Amino acid sequence: MVRSSLLTVSAALLLAASAAAATATHWEFVDANQFHTTEFQPGCEKELRGTYEDLSIYAVPESCRIGSSMLLAENMYSQLIVLERQQLDGDTDQDVLDWNNAVQDAVADFAMHSHPETLHDNNGAQLSFSTFRGRRKFCRFTTIDLPETQPKYRVLVGSNCFADEVPFLVDVLPSNTEILPVRTQGFVAPITNLPSNHPIVRKSKTLKHRKSLQALVDQVDVKTMEEDVTWLSGEAPGSPFTTRSSTSKQSQEVAEWLKSQFESYGCDSVELMPYQPRFGPNVICKFKGTEHPDEHVIIGAHHDSRGSFLNPRAPGADDDGSGSSMLLQVARIIKANNLSFGRTFVIAAFSGEEQGLFGSAALSKKMKQDGTTITMMIQGDMLAYRKPGEPVQVAFPARYHTPEVSSLLRNVTELYVPNAVVGTTGACCSDHQSFWENGFPATAFFERNGPIADPKYHNSGDLVYREGYDFEQLSASTKAMLASGFEVADVQYGDQV
Repeated sequence: MVRSSLLTVSAALLLAASAAAATATHWEFVDANQFHTTEFQPGCEKELRGTYEDLSIYAVPESCRIGSSMLLAENMYSQLIVLERQQLDGDTDQDVLDWNNAVQDAVADFAMHSHPETLHDNNGAQLSFSTFRGRRKFCRFTTIDLPETQPKYRVLVGSNCFADEVPFLVDVLPSNTEILPVRTQGFVAPITNLPSNHPIVRKSKTLKHRKSLQALVDQVDVKTMEEDVTWLSGEAPGSPFTTRSSTSKQSQEVAEWLKSQFESYGCDSVELMPYQPRFGPNVICKFKGTEHPDEHVIIGAHHDSRGSFLNPRAPGADDDGSGSSMLLQVARIIKANNLSFGRTFVIAAFSGEEQGLFGSAALSKKMKQDGTTITMMIQGDMLAYRKPGEPVQVAFPARYHTPEVSSLLRNVTELYVPNAVVGTTGACCSDHQSFWENGFPATAFFERNGPIADPKYHNSGDLVYREGYDFEQLSASTKAMLASGFEVADVQYGDQV
C-alpha cells in the first residue's frame, strides 16, 4: 500500500450535518453530558429542539463553531450526519430491533424538525432535502436485517445529498479516534452517483442473507492461506523468494508461480500482462460470465513487495502477501464448488503498486480504452495485521472510492462476517484508485479502522511469524471479499452447494 495522510475527527464530538448547504443553521446530536466540551464562540446561543433517549438535540448557528469542529464548515458540500452512538448489550434480536427503530426514529425526528417531508418504506427512510441552486436531491438511510451481531458502538454516517455521498453504518472502537469520510478538499470523484439501474444500486435495494453464499464464505481455510502467504514471503521451506520487488527477477518468477496456481484452479483464461520494461507483469485470471459476459467484477491485490531501505529482503507478508493469498483462496473455493458467475469474474494480481500503482493503472487504462464495462472493482491490501488487544476489523477507504460500492460492501460484510468491526480508514492509495480515477466503480478492503498500525509496514521484517500477524483477521477480510465479489458477480452454484 502506498502511504498517504489521514483525516481524523475526534470521537468526543458526535456531530450532525446542517439541514442543507443553503441555510446557516445545523443540527447537533450530542450526548448531553458532553455538550459543554464542544467549543463555541463566546455569546453564542444554542436552542434545545428535543431529546432522543440520552441524546439532546440542539440547533446551533454554524458561525458559532470553532476549533476542530470547524472541519465541517470548511466546505459546505462536505457535511455529515451522525444520528446515534450506542453500546449494544449483546442481546442479538433486541439489538437489531433497537438499532433499526433508533435509525427510523432519529431520521424521522431530523426530518420533522428540519425538512418538509420524509418518506418511509420497508428498506429504511428517504429524506427530501431543500433545494440548492434549483436542485432537489434525496438521501436514503437503509437498515438491514442482520442474522447475528456483536456488541459494538454503532454510528450511522452520511454526507448530505449535495456531497453526492451515501450513508453507511460504522462500527467504532471505544478506545479509538473516530475516522469519518469528510470532504474538505472540494474535489469531485469521477463517479459520484451511480444510475438507479446500476447493478450496485439494485443490489443495495435487494440485499439479503443467503445460506448458500454463507456456506461458501465459511469454506475460507486458514491452513491453505498460511501455506500460500509463507511461500510468497519466503518463510516456507523450499520457497525461492526473498523479494517480490517489482523490478527484481523474482517478480517475474512470482507472477509465473501465481499463473500456474490460477491455471490449476480452473480459470477460463490466465494471462501475464507486461506493461513496462524491467517490471514484473500483472497476472489476470478470468471466469467468463454465463448471462452478462461483457460485465466484469474484479477483485484485486498486488503481488509486489517493499522492504527496508538498502535491505534486499522484501517478504511483504502483510503488504500485500495477505491480499495475494486472499486471491488464491477465492480461486480455490471457485474450483472446489464448481462455481460459475452471471457476470465475468476477474481475479487480478498487480505488480508495480509500491512504485505508484503502475500495474493497475496500465490495466484500468486499457479496459477504459477498450470500452470494457466494469460493474465493480475491489482491492484487498494489507489484510492480516491485528494490533494486540483489538478486535477483528474490516475497513473501507475514506476517499478515492465509489461511495455506493463501499456502502453495499459494508452491508455485505455485516451480513456474512458479523464478528468483524466494520469501519473506515484514512489509509489509501492502493490499486482500486487506478480504476476509480478512470471512472469505474471501485473500493478497497483494509485490515484496520483508522491509521496503519503494522509496525513492519514497508519493512524487511514484514513476516508471517511475528506478533500481530493474525490469520483470524486475514480470514475475516477474505470472507468479506469473497461474499462481496460473489454477490455482485451473481455466483451460480455448482455441484456441492
